[in-house]
Amino acid sequence: MTIRARGRLAAVASGLVLALVAAGCTAADPGDDAGAVGAKAQENQDSVVLAGAEAGIGQIGGNPAEMALKASEAFFEKAPAVVVLGNDGGQEAAAGQARALGVPLLVAPGDAPDEATERQDFSAELERLGARTLIAHGTVPDSLAGNLEVVDGAAPDADLPDIDPVEGTTDSGFAVVVRSGEEAAEAAGPALVTAQAAGAELHTMASPDPRAAKNQKFFQEHADSELYAIGGGFGKAADFSALAATAAGGMQLPGGGQIVFPDRRMVALYGTPGTASLGLLGEQDVDGAIKLAKKYAAEYQPFSKEKVVPAFEIISTVAAASAGKDGKYSSYVPVERLESWVKAAEKAGVYVVLDLQPGRNDFLTQAKHYEKLLAYPNVGIAYDPEWRLKPGQRHMVQIGSVDAAELNRTNDWLAALTRKHHLPQKVVILHQFKLSMIRNRSALDTSHPELAMVLHADGNGTPGMKMETWKSLRRDLPDGIRMAWKNFIDEDSPTFTPKQTFDIDPKPWFVSYQ
Repeated sequence: MTIRARGRLAAVASGLVLALVAAGCTAADPGDDAGAVGAKAQENQDSVVLAGAEAGIGQIGGNPAEMALKASEAFFEKAPAVVVLGNDGGQEAAAGQARALGVPLLVAPGDAPDEATERQDFSAELERLGARTLIAHGTVPDSLAGNLEVVDGAAPDADLPDIDPVEGTTDSGFAVVVRSGEEAAEAAGPALVTAQAAGAELHTMASPDPRAAKNQKFFQEHADSELYAIGGGFGKAADFSALAATAAGGMQLPGGGQIVFPDRRMVALYGTPGTASLGLLGEQDVDGAIKLAKKYAAEYQPFSKEKVVPAFEIISTVAAASAGKDGKYSSYVPVERLESWVKAAEKAGVYVVLDLQPGRNDFLTQAKHYEKLLAYPNVGIAYDPEWRLKPGQRHMVQIGSVDAAELNRTNDWLAALTRKHHLPQKVVILHQFKLSMIRNRSALDTSHPELAMVLHADGNGTPGMKMETWKSLRRDLPDGIRMAWKNFIDEDSPTFTPKQTFDIDPKPWFVSYQ
């Protein structure tokens, strides 16, 4: 007998095809019907989703029998025999036999009336496979066997069928990923065994994020493969698919990797090119700024077990005293002028954050103006609500503010841009020194895996004043936001040393100098 693995799906434009056969995942939204399926899956944490480039999205129940059937359908075109795990059967022995023979491992549904649909699906899958032999482990109801030859697979002298090796899987680029740990392996169960029986290469993920350091190599080596994620713990299918494509693309952050934290901290010069009055960065040309940023980062390295990466925080839209032609009280630094700094920083291993001071404009409009720069892998964004004016307000008359909803809209756009270009995670800085600067802060959406959000304690003054601001800003801070610190060279009295800065609890993840 000869067994045939299922034909592979065509590759998508990114070169990576990802399918999920997973418990607790939700699907992408290619259409209204699929979106409804995704919503149901999110409500039902025991659901199983299969997402494929051609097959679209289908949802099935999450019990072992249904999951095994879906894996059989995904990984096999034909199989002359199946191993079936029945009641009281030994799963380890059944799994070993299925792998050795190269046939699907199915789970026998019971005889209860409410399991009638499962029994129908089971029989339909046996017919689709063209199976002629059922190799039973444990009690399998006679009604499931139909006209198939039944062999007791657990018997020492079991007369197993002679089956040729799987055809066409060696060079198929077919691989599966599962979460590590006994619980995850048990959840993957028969579905994983079926994938392995079909010749799948297996990668075990301690972190569910494909961009994690220990996962990147696998996804890069399988950039042209068809990949399946089996089991729970991978999050939303659409998110996992996008992150897998990012990992496969291989673009790196300064210092390596695709996830900003917790493997690095950053120390930045703050200011705008050519304008010394706005901060330390503008007091020298780009080469001088790179050299100084690296010097500052090196001074912090002895006090950090994480790598300290040099950075620029560039004021890209500057709060203006006059309304300007557009009446917005904010001026744009030309994209072309900033791009030369971004390119030089990228070459030198320096991260760049574009700081926005929007005046009467909104953050989303200003962020979109710099879309070209934000498409670089070493560029993030900072929102400066101090300079976000309401209609009728003026700079220096009152402290500006922004509602969380506006920041969420901007982050939605930035996350989509990051996903579109398969970019590594981006730093997103929220400047704040008074609670009133970010209204409804508890409503901030921190769920985008493409973004690493940081709250920048932006106050100056004595150490006591700065620490009070720090403590105040940390209260009720939404989960998923880390803390950052600013050292003012002229306004602080005195300016913290690198050791004093990194002795702050919690240790800042991003430090800037103005």
